[in-house]
Amino acid sequence: MRKPDRIPIHVGIIPDGNRRWAKKHGVDLFNAYETGYKKLVEIIKYLNKRGIQYVSVYGLSYDNCRNRPIHEKKIIEDIAIMALRDLRRDRELEEKGIRVLVLGDPGIFSSKLYEEVQITVDATKNRDKGILLIGICYSGSWETRKYCKSGSTLPSLSYPPIDLIIRTGGMRRLSGFFPLLSEYAELYFMDKLWPEITIRDVDQALDWFARQPRNFGR
Repeated sequence: MRKPDRIPIHVGIIPDGNRRWAKKHGVDLFNAYETGYKKLVEIIKYLNKRGIQYVSVYGLSYDNCRNRPIHEKKIIEDIAIMALRDLRRDRELEEKGIRVLVLGDPGIFSSKLYEEVQITVDATKNRDKGILLIGICYSGSWETRKYCKSGSTLPSLSYPPIDLIIRTGGMRRLSGFFPLLSEYAELYFMDKLWPEITIRDVDQALDWFARQPRNFGR
Protein backbone atom coordinates (compact mmCIF):
# COMPACT_ATOMS: atom_id res chain seq x y z
CA MET A 1 0.00 0.00 0.00
CA ARG A 2 1.29 3.44 -0.90
CA LYS A 3 1.87 5.95 1.84
CA PRO A 4 -0.57 8.86 1.92
CA ASP A 5 0.68 12.07 0.37
CA ARG A 6 -1.36 14.06 2.86
CA ILE A 7 -1.20 13.32 6.56
CA PRO A 8 -3.84 14.74 8.92
CA ILE A 9 -2.67 17.12 11.61
CA HIS A 10 -5.33 15.96 14.07
CA VAL A 11 -6.86 12.48 14.28
CA GLY A 12 -9.85 11.63 16.46
CA ILE A 13 -10.53 8.10 17.70
CA ILE A 14 -13.79 6.64 19.00
CA PRO A 15 -12.67 3.20 20.24
CA ASP A 16 -15.99 1.39 20.28
CA GLY A 17 -16.61 -2.32 20.84
CA ASN A 18 -14.73 -3.41 23.96
CA ARG A 19 -17.80 -4.93 25.63
CA ARG A 20 -18.86 -6.75 22.50
CA TRP A 21 -15.31 -8.04 22.08
CA ALA A 22 -15.43 -9.41 25.65
CA LYS A 23 -18.66 -11.26 24.91
CA LYS A 24 -17.38 -12.53 21.58
CA HIS A 25 -14.22 -13.98 23.11
CA GLY A 26 -15.62 -15.05 26.47
CA VAL A 27 -13.35 -12.81 28.55
CA ASP A 28 -14.23 -10.60 31.48
CA LEU A 29 -14.75 -6.87 31.10
CA PHE A 30 -11.56 -5.93 32.94
CA ASN A 31 -9.43 -7.89 30.47
CA ALA A 32 -11.41 -6.47 27.56
CA TYR A 33 -10.92 -2.87 28.64
CA GLU A 34 -7.26 -3.51 29.46
CA THR A 35 -6.75 -5.00 25.99
CA GLY A 36 -8.50 -1.99 24.50
CA TYR A 37 -6.27 0.42 26.43
CA LYS A 38 -3.08 -1.33 25.32
CA LYS A 39 -4.32 -1.22 21.73
CA LEU A 40 -4.96 2.49 22.11
CA VAL A 41 -1.41 3.19 23.27
CA GLU A 42 -0.07 1.19 20.33
CA ILE A 43 -2.14 3.22 17.87
CA ILE A 44 -1.27 6.57 19.48
CA LYS A 45 2.44 5.82 19.24
CA TYR A 46 2.08 4.73 15.64
CA LEU A 47 0.20 7.88 14.67
CA ASN A 48 2.96 9.94 16.27
CA LYS A 49 5.56 8.09 14.22
CA ARG A 50 3.53 8.94 11.13
CA GLY A 51 3.94 12.62 11.98
CA ILE A 52 0.50 13.29 13.48
CA GLN A 53 0.85 15.83 16.28
CA TYR A 54 -2.65 15.81 17.73
CA VAL A 55 -4.71 12.78 18.70
CA SER A 56 -8.08 13.04 20.44
CA VAL A 57 -9.70 10.00 22.01
CA TYR A 58 -13.15 9.34 23.43
CA GLY A 59 -12.29 7.69 26.73
CA LEU A 60 -15.72 7.99 28.34
CA SER A 61 -18.71 9.95 27.16
CA TYR A 62 -20.74 12.01 29.61
CA ASP A 63 -23.57 9.49 29.36
CA ASN A 64 -21.12 6.60 29.94
CA CYS A 65 -20.16 8.14 33.25
CA ARG A 66 -23.76 8.65 34.33
CA ASN A 67 -25.52 5.55 33.04
CA ARG A 68 -23.23 2.51 33.11
CA PRO A 69 -24.02 -0.13 35.79
CA ILE A 70 -22.15 0.27 39.08
CA HIS A 71 -20.05 -2.89 38.67
CA GLU A 72 -18.97 -1.77 35.21
CA LYS A 73 -18.15 1.72 36.44
CA LYS A 74 -15.74 0.22 38.96
CA ILE A 75 -13.96 -1.71 36.22
CA ILE A 76 -13.78 1.34 33.96
CA GLU A 77 -12.48 3.46 36.84
CA ASP A 78 -9.70 0.97 37.61
CA ILE A 79 -8.65 0.81 33.96
CA ALA A 80 -8.82 4.60 33.51
CA ILE A 81 -6.65 5.21 36.58
CA MET A 82 -4.15 2.61 35.42
CA ALA A 83 -4.13 4.14 31.94
CA LEU A 84 -3.52 7.67 33.17
CA ARG A 85 -0.64 6.52 35.36
CA ASP A 86 0.90 4.57 32.49
CA LEU A 87 0.53 7.44 30.03
CA ARG A 88 2.34 9.96 32.21
CA ARG A 89 5.12 7.46 32.97
CA ASP A 90 5.51 6.09 29.45
CA ARG A 91 9.13 6.73 28.43
CA GLU A 92 8.43 6.83 24.71
CA LEU A 93 5.64 9.37 25.05
CA GLU A 94 7.87 11.46 27.29
CA GLU A 95 10.74 11.35 24.80
CA LYS A 96 8.35 12.31 22.01
CA GLY A 97 7.13 15.28 24.05
CA ILE A 98 3.48 14.20 24.10
CA ARG A 99 1.38 16.20 26.52
CA VAL A 100 -1.72 14.55 27.98
CA LEU A 101 -4.82 16.73 28.38
CA VAL A 102 -8.30 15.81 29.52
CA LEU A 103 -11.57 17.53 28.71
CA GLY A 104 -14.75 16.59 30.53
CA ASP A 105 -16.13 16.20 34.03
CA PRO A 106 -14.48 13.06 35.51
CA GLY A 107 -15.52 14.16 39.00
CA ILE A 108 -19.07 12.91 38.33
CA PHE A 109 -17.59 9.47 37.81
CA SER A 110 -15.10 9.23 40.64
CA SER A 111 -13.06 11.57 42.86
CA LYS A 112 -10.14 9.15 42.49
CA LEU A 113 -10.35 9.43 38.74
CA TYR A 114 -10.55 13.22 38.95
CA GLU A 115 -7.39 13.32 41.09
CA GLU A 116 -5.55 11.03 38.68
CA VAL A 117 -6.53 13.29 35.79
CA GLN A 118 -5.09 16.33 37.57
CA ILE A 119 -1.83 14.55 38.39
CA THR A 120 -1.38 13.35 34.81
CA VAL A 121 -2.15 16.71 33.24
CA ASP A 122 0.27 18.43 35.60
CA ALA A 123 3.02 15.83 35.11
CA THR A 124 3.02 16.29 31.32
CA LYS A 125 2.35 20.03 31.12
CA ASN A 126 5.85 20.97 29.96
CA ARG A 127 5.84 18.66 26.94
CA ASP A 128 5.40 20.63 23.75
CA LYS A 129 5.76 18.43 20.68
CA GLY A 130 2.32 16.84 20.53
CA ILE A 131 -0.99 16.53 22.36
CA LEU A 132 -3.09 13.57 23.40
CA LEU A 133 -6.54 14.94 24.26
CA ILE A 134 -8.78 12.50 26.11
CA GLY A 135 -12.50 13.05 26.54
CA ILE A 136 -13.49 11.71 29.97
CA CYS A 137 -17.14 12.18 30.95
CA TYR A 138 -17.35 14.50 27.94
CA SER A 139 -20.00 15.49 25.43
CA GLY A 140 -20.45 18.53 23.27
CA SER A 141 -23.66 19.46 25.08
CA TRP A 142 -21.87 19.21 28.45
CA GLU A 143 -19.10 21.54 27.24
CA THR A 144 -21.62 24.05 25.92
CA ARG A 145 -23.69 24.05 29.09
CA LYS A 146 -20.69 24.44 31.35
CA TYR A 147 -18.81 27.19 29.56
CA CYS A 148 -21.28 29.19 27.48
CA LYS A 149 -23.48 30.25 30.39
CA SER A 150 -20.46 31.82 32.11
CA GLY A 151 -19.24 33.48 28.92
CA SER A 152 -16.04 31.44 28.88
CA THR A 153 -14.32 30.29 25.71
CA LEU A 154 -15.02 26.64 24.99
CA PRO A 155 -11.84 24.66 25.83
CA SER A 156 -12.06 22.47 22.74
CA LEU A 157 -11.54 25.55 20.57
CA SER A 158 -7.96 25.71 21.88
CA TYR A 159 -7.02 22.84 19.56
CA PRO A 160 -6.74 22.50 15.78
CA PRO A 161 -9.78 21.08 13.97
CA ILE A 162 -9.95 17.31 13.70
CA ASP A 163 -9.13 16.19 10.16
CA LEU A 164 -9.97 12.49 10.43
CA ILE A 165 -12.19 10.59 12.86
CA ILE A 166 -11.83 6.82 13.09
CA ARG A 167 -14.66 4.92 14.79
CA THR A 168 -14.62 1.17 15.26
CA GLY A 169 -17.47 -1.13 16.26
CA GLY A 170 -19.79 -0.70 13.29
CA MET A 171 -21.72 2.34 14.54
CA ARG A 172 -22.12 5.28 12.16
CA ARG A 173 -22.42 8.19 14.57
CA LEU A 174 -20.21 10.58 16.54
CA SER A 175 -21.96 10.34 19.94
CA GLY A 176 -21.07 13.88 21.01
CA PHE A 177 -17.36 13.57 20.11
CA PHE A 178 -15.82 17.08 20.10
CA PRO A 179 -18.47 18.55 17.75
CA LEU A 180 -16.83 21.95 17.32
CA LEU A 181 -13.58 20.30 16.26
CA SER A 182 -15.33 17.83 13.94
CA GLU A 183 -17.12 20.28 11.66
CA TYR A 184 -15.12 19.32 8.56
CA ALA A 185 -13.64 16.03 9.75
CA GLU A 186 -13.57 13.09 7.37
CA LEU A 187 -15.41 10.17 8.99
CA TYR A 188 -13.95 6.68 8.70
CA PHE A 189 -16.12 3.93 10.17
CA MET A 190 -14.95 0.36 10.71
CA ASP A 191 -16.96 -2.75 11.54
CA LYS A 192 -14.07 -4.22 13.54
CA LEU A 193 -14.37 -4.06 17.30
CA TRP A 194 -11.78 -1.80 18.87
CA PRO A 195 -9.41 -4.51 20.27
CA GLU A 196 -9.30 -6.06 16.78
CA ILE A 197 -7.92 -2.98 15.02
CA THR A 198 -4.44 -3.29 13.50
CA ILE A 199 -1.73 -0.96 12.26
CA ARG A 200 -2.71 -1.99 8.75
CA ASP A 201 -6.25 -0.77 9.46
CA VAL A 202 -4.85 2.59 10.55
CA ASP A 203 -2.74 2.78 7.39
CA GLN A 204 -5.84 2.10 5.33
CA ALA A 205 -7.68 4.90 7.11
CA LEU A 206 -4.81 7.32 6.48
CA ASP A 207 -4.61 6.25 2.85
CA TRP A 208 -8.36 6.78 2.47
CA PHE A 209 -8.07 10.22 4.06
CA ALA A 210 -5.35 11.25 1.60
CA ARG A 211 -7.72 10.60 -1.31
CA GLN A 212 -10.63 12.67 -0.01
CA PRO A 213 -11.38 16.03 -1.63
CA ARG A 214 -11.51 18.59 1.16
CA ASN A 215 -13.37 21.71 0.05
CA PHE A 216 -14.27 23.24 3.43
CA GLY A 217 -17.47 24.74 2.02
CA ARG A 218 -15.80 26.28 -1.03
